[in-house]
Amino acid sequence: MAPAAPAGDAASTWLVEVALPVPLPQNFTYRWDPDGDGEPPVAGDLVAVPFGRRRRVIGLTVGARAAAGDVREVDGNPLRKVTAVLGPAYRLGADRLALAEWLAEYHALPLGEVVPLFHPPAPGTRRRASRGELAVFPLDEAASVVLTPPQAEAAAMAADHLERREFGVLLLHGVTGSGKTEVYLNAVARALELGRSALFLLPEIALTPQTEARIRARFGDLVGVLHSGLSAGERCRVHEAAASGEVRVVLGPRSALFAPLTDLGLVVVDEEHETSYKQEEKPRYHARNAALIRARAAGAFVILGSATPDLASYRSARLGRFRLVRLPGRPVGEMPLVEIVDMRRERAPEGFSERLLELVEQGLEAGRQSILYYNRRGFARVLQCASCGESPSCPSCDIALTLHLRPRRLLCHYCGHSRPAPAECPECGGEDFLPAGGGTEKVELALAAQFPGARVLRLDHDATRRRGSHADILSRFAAGEADVLVGTQMVAKGHHFPNVDLVGVLAADDGLTLPDFRAQERAFQLLMQVAGRTGRTTPGRVVFQTWQPDHPVIRAAAAHDYESFAESELVVRDLLGYPPARRLLRLAVVGRRLGDVEAAASRLAAALREAFADGGPELLGPAPAVFPRLQDRYRWQILLKGNLSAAQKAWLAACARTVHEGERSLDVVLDVDPTGLY
Repeated sequence: MAPAAPAGDAASTWLVEVALPVPLPQNFTYRWDPDGDGEPPVAGDLVAVPFGRRRRVIGLTVGARAAAGDVREVDGNPLRKVTAVLGPAYRLGADRLALAEWLAEYHALPLGEVVPLFHPPAPGTRRRASRGELAVFPLDEAASVVLTPPQAEAAAMAADHLERREFGVLLLHGVTGSGKTEVYLNAVARALELGRSALFLLPEIALTPQTEARIRARFGDLVGVLHSGLSAGERCRVHEAAASGEVRVVLGPRSALFAPLTDLGLVVVDEEHETSYKQEEKPRYHARNAALIRARAAGAFVILGSATPDLASYRSARLGRFRLVRLPGRPVGEMPLVEIVDMRRERAPEGFSERLLELVEQGLEAGRQSILYYNRRGFARVLQCASCGESPSCPSCDIALTLHLRPRRLLCHYCGHSRPAPAECPECGGEDFLPAGGGTEKVELALAAQFPGARVLRLDHDATRRRGSHADILSRFAAGEADVLVGTQMVAKGHHFPNVDLVGVLAADDGLTLPDFRAQERAFQLLMQVAGRTGRTTPGRVVFQTWQPDHPVIRAAAAHDYESFAESELVVRDLLGYPPARRLLRLAVVGRRLGDVEAAASRLAAALREAFADGGPELLGPAPAVFPRLQDRYRWQILLKGNLSAAQKAWLAACARTVHEGERSLDVVLDVDPTGLY
């Protein structure tokens, strides 16, 4: 229910306090003049207001009161008028308002800086775009699905909380293909029966088409989809339909969390371990954590689902904060057999072991499909001069450029810098180059040469630039229009392809040695996720090609043994004091002049050590980031390990503003609970 408008004389000027999306800690006062039958804005309303000379921004009303008479200024400052009140469809109800306030406090931001999360990019857009043709995927008949006992236990738990309108969290730990989605759909159906609504979060757009097909097959036009790939008009349409109750299930990546669903009863966070739930620009929130806050405010039930739960979620379940239900097997099919191939003993033409080539050939002959996973885009990681050994690097990032063949260019995967591949070496004039390392382009071409009759599709960032190409590639593979799907992480997550008999991982140890305390957890999760794409209807096979065949992560993933990996990794985190044992906060100083960045980081670290001299978080740094220069900006960082109060984080944010105000060319990034330290 919308809050009542404050009492006052209809002819009075109203003073409206507005939180604006600007990096300033205060709110701003505007005036609203009565206009016909229009109602004054109330707390939670989004309003359009002028800011600066020519800007028009959307802010959040935090309070409004009637003033005596026609007020034109406050404290000697002229009052500017509220341009428009966006209306009930854009009003933040109690649960979304509580979420906005938590996001601002937890991440030490002015309230206004989280406001853009809660409205489409252009509120009031009138264009209504049609949804277009939905990609076709093979679907199970809902009526034919019988829940297994663990599935039924999870579904009953969700139903119980929904009926009692009680907040709770279930960690649904199910192996790939164990039927987690059927539990989700069962819970959504119960929420709708009770007249409540549901949010269904996915880690990225690439997973949306197949899941959308399954949800729409069950719930029809009650389903709306929100993600950044839609036009402003499409997002406004879904936003307004959710607010009116026309749409009662909203599906999408992290931005869908802010949809104005009425009487929210259920929040599903699928693949809850995925780091893409973390937004890397301000506000740097994590959608899984934010989902818990919104659900608590709404009295909703949360299902966190994963075959490889985030260690923080797993620990919360062990401590009793979350309920835990395990789905240890597959209702149909079985867990695939994983073979570890020691690449130290292989000639490996074009990166393929003899065993992998043998299994791909067998699949082609049997009319079955294969997925080959290699987490590198392009044709070659570097292009090296055969005479002097020089490799072209990005002028803005100090990182070697990747060779792409279609079109033939050198590309930086961090800033997008691109230039033609050279005909001769700029250092020595040599004309011979050695492409070193590989990528998905190279794998695709090598497969075509090895198996001329094979139909190969590639799924990576380069192949999906065109709008709708994600869904097109996935639906073509699901329809059997290709024999082999080659790709990066996009092929590893959440897809259901019953005809896939083989998954090949070309570099299973890739990522194990990255300088990040989460490197082994991420490597394990990726291996488990990609291995789970096979064995859905028939016994499947997985090949891990690796130069470290005895590595504990490789062995645990090959055995599908999450528990042993998690228990051993938690011991290491406890000893080192890293999450989830302790919280982590990152302060990064960024600027174009190395000397200024280093000096500011050193001053900031000294101030922090003095402030926390009598106890507080442990400080690491300052030190250069793993990638010291990206996009022509140098990067130094400080890590703080330990719990920080809201007041302490606010003080850190004030320190960051002081550094920036003292040297405008410098930015200080405050990242609470960072998922990467690169």
